[in-house]
Amino acid sequence: MKKARIFSFLLILVILLGGCSQPENQETGTVEIIITRDFGKEKLHSKTVNLDKDTTVMDVMENYFDIETAYGGGFVNGINGLKSGFTDKKNRQKMDWFYYVNGLLAQIGANDYDLLPGDIVIWDYHDWSSDAFMSSIIGAYPNNFVNGFAGNILQTEIQYALEYEEQAKKIDVFLKEQGAHTQIMAGIEAHLEDENKHTIVIGPWEQMIKNDFIKDIYQNKSKAGLYFEIDWKIKALSFTGESAGEYEKAAVIVSVPKHYGSTASLWMITGNDENCIQKAAKILYENPKSINGMYSLIVTEENLVSIPRTN
Repeated sequence: MKKARIFSFLLILVILLGGCSQPENQETGTVEIIITRDFGKEKLHSKTVNLDKDTTVMDVMENYFDIETAYGGGFVNGINGLKSGFTDKKNRQKMDWFYYVNGLLAQIGANDYDLLPGDIVIWDYHDWSSDAFMSSIIGAYPNNFVNGFAGNILQTEIQYALEYEEQAKKIDVFLKEQGAHTQIMAGIEAHLEDENKHTIVIGPWEQMIKNDFIKDIYQNKSKAGLYFEIDWKIKALSFTGESAGEYEKAAVIVSVPKHYGSTASLWMITGNDENCIQKAAKILYENPKSINGMYSLIVTEENLVSIPRTN
């Protein structure tokens, strides 16, 4: 266990300090910076800023926010006074800043990630004391499908159970209007594991869990970054995997990478209640801004519940 935690710490340093660079292919425009904490539960700040050519994530943070760096300047140690707990030698805690570009955890340092017009950067301050890891989140929608990661824009396939045809078609239209390359098909069956495209799947959980790829992800939920359980109720989980609330009728919106290190993601809009699933799907074309900065989401008849929970 000790070796596993040392490995986790080294992996986090690699992600935050970086080790490779991107191709230079930039234009001017704007980018949106969202600052959150506790896995997107609390939004601290949001700002749209001008983007000059050859601008990195670190450049933007230094120009528009009060930041503190460590480890030679490649590690963002603090933003607007909220500092890393791990660099505090007197009271060390595994609390740090992590950044995502268009919904994917960046595995290079902020000094090395060159921004493109329209990118959404999410900085989240959270506890990393558990072995859980979330590398794909919903909070940059629709940019996950429009801008891609490091300029790599994948096609998006939308699969749906027949009773959600209306919602699936409206999501398809919305994404096309934003500039995404989409295709749509009835049924939940084929090629979900294809790393050459994103997949959005809409349907009841009892049907989804029959798919072998989804079943495998769910059975390894802590590694995949899923923080819900479904039996006859839907349970919200904490970042340590403990039950943190349950709902008789609900739906979830979650995103996971199709494979380790993949930029292709699998989005699931599912649950145990048809009305809640429809409500969740409608968010993606009626009120997408409502999920800005979130990691994943439980949708009930009354509320939107950010997951994973922290208390």
